[in-house]
Amino acid sequence: IYVNNVASDISAFRSVTGFVPQDDIVHEDLTVAEQIEFSARLRNKAGTSHASINAITQDVLNAMQIDHVQNSIVGSVEQRGISGGQRKRVNIGLELAAQPTVLFLDEPTSGLDSTASLAIVASLKRLTSLGMTSIMVVHQPRFSVFTLFDDVLLLGKGGSTVYLGSSEGAKHYFEACGFECPPNENAADWFMDVIAGEVRNVRLPHFKPAMLVGMWREHESDVVARGHTLCEDFGRELDEAEERALLAGRLRDEWQSIDVNSNGTVEAMELKMLLQKCSKVNASDEVVTDLMERMAGRGAMRVTKDQFLDFMYSLSGDLARHAAAEAEGHHMNPVQETNAFSIDEEGPESSMESNIKPADSKLSSRRLQNVSTVPLDPHAALRRETPSAVVQYRILLLRALIQWWRLNRQRALFLGALVFGAIVLAILDGTILDLAVHDIYCLNNLHTSFAILFSIFCLQVFGTNRPGFWRESSSGMSITAYFLSKVSVNAFDILLQAYLFSAVYLLIRQPKMPFWLFFLPFVLTAFAASGWGFFISTIVPPRHGPFMVSLVVFICCALLGNPASLRTFLDGGFTEVLVGIFSISRWGVEMNHDTCRETFDIPPSSVFGHSDYFAAGHWYSAAISLLLIGLALRAAAFLGLKFMHRDKQV
Repeated sequence: IYVNNVASDISAFRSVTGFVPQDDIVHEDLTVAEQIEFSARLRNKAGTSHASINAITQDVLNAMQIDHVQNSIVGSVEQRGISGGQRKRVNIGLELAAQPTVLFLDEPTSGLDSTASLAIVASLKRLTSLGMTSIMVVHQPRFSVFTLFDDVLLLGKGGSTVYLGSSEGAKHYFEACGFECPPNENAADWFMDVIAGEVRNVRLPHFKPAMLVGMWREHESDVVARGHTLCEDFGRELDEAEERALLAGRLRDEWQSIDVNSNGTVEAMELKMLLQKCSKVNASDEVVTDLMERMAGRGAMRVTKDQFLDFMYSLSGDLARHAAAEAEGHHMNPVQETNAFSIDEEGPESSMESNIKPADSKLSSRRLQNVSTVPLDPHAALRRETPSAVVQYRILLLRALIQWWRLNRQRALFLGALVFGAIVLAILDGTILDLAVHDIYCLNNLHTSFAILFSIFCLQVFGTNRPGFWRESSSGMSITAYFLSKVSVNAFDILLQAYLFSAVYLLIRQPKMPFWLFFLPFVLTAFAASGWGFFISTIVPPRHGPFMVSLVVFICCALLGNPASLRTFLDGGFTEVLVGIFSISRWGVEMNHDTCRETFDIPPSSVFGHSDYFAAGHWYSAAISLLLIGLALRAAAFLGLKFMHRDKQV
């Protein structure tokens, strides 16, 4: 490809390009505003001030018309959050927060109704006044959306070009080629029918769709001669009816956020809140009372939804006429749009202004074309130094902490299962089987059960929202910073769950020994077992993760660490090395047994043999071994995160 007339690799400009995938890949446990803010902090120029980040966040929320739900959790299928249309806008807003020079969008209007599609395309069109180029793939847009595009590329079968030019010139081109568009037909659908060969050509009785490629090559120079070339014609602006439809959709969203009981009416206090959300102004009680009487009549105590919408429609019309008259009086261009944006070039940093200024995208684009500069480096403006890995780690750590806290409900369910398991094992060992707390079979069952449960829990650290990770890593996020932030937050779960499991078990068994000596081996078992959860979640699909990690940990602990087999395995040969590397319970049981041996003055077990490999004592050698297993598995998980599924990290 050519960038500024120089052959280039698009991957070299990923810091200033954005890609919006067709699927709405967002963080389901963050609020709308948090999504946009973290994206802005990660992808804007290093050293961008917090004030600028906040301004960018608010501008994106306003541009995508999601500021009224900025404090709402996005949610998922299981946990209801924002609507599908709002989710689509958040998906786009994540890329707008990076202030890209070029924005690619894959079917951004799929799954949306016609009004929502129009709103999204209109918002993107207004943002072109900032110098951002939007390139999108769309299927079967309505003609009013189609004509908002400045230029369109229509592809025939096999991906060959059948038209490239202005959106408003496409219909004229195909009619000139001998195709007739029926009255009241959606021209955008008609184009697709022509390309598919469903429309008869009045000049060519034996027309085939493959002929469209030759037609374009034959008439391309004629299209250029008529002026239908890229950057010469610009898509139309929104008309009054479309602006009214967009306003209606926005007002309905605001109404629904206030009318929570869905009774179709609001009282004075609710109307005051509604006006504050719509206008960002806190109206006095007298103003609210006056507006209620204007909407619903003298002495009205309630306002219906239709009365509110009709009044706001009339108000928008009055404001439009007032703005037009004021523009004429001051010799301003009457086509200026109050919803467009302009760049504040006087500030220390380039960002979308919070104080929105009028700017006509069509005039601004033409003005930019007339600027003649000869830069020394044609790509100088397309390079951006994003935050370092250390800075990204701090940002991602904060985000991970927020997400960790919001998962408390799911964590509570898992902790309940963990406590239940500890109670069952304590009753089984102490009452039914009557085993001593230092019995190696008893300890092996404890460590095996805890390792399996905790490794399953840790699958969600890297197993959930993998598409979100692929999207962010493709946009320049540091994989190292992401990995370390997730692992750091997981340390809370290691301590919490190891403490809860060992505390409940000891509380029931009541052995006379210090708690921390019994607790520490379970912390190290959790550290090693979590490594298996991390690693397996990076290499297998999430649906297979629980089965795979349960199988692996069961083999490593219940089979390789079985006290009945250890005497055979620990023969100084290959099997001893294998058990030492992979078996978690083999080391955890030895730590607990060594502590109990000193506490209860019992003879050492012959099961473990001469395992003081680090000449630091059996307890410390076992602790070091568990630490090394956990670190090795974390290194393997990092490599899996970095190198697996490279095709999806585009």
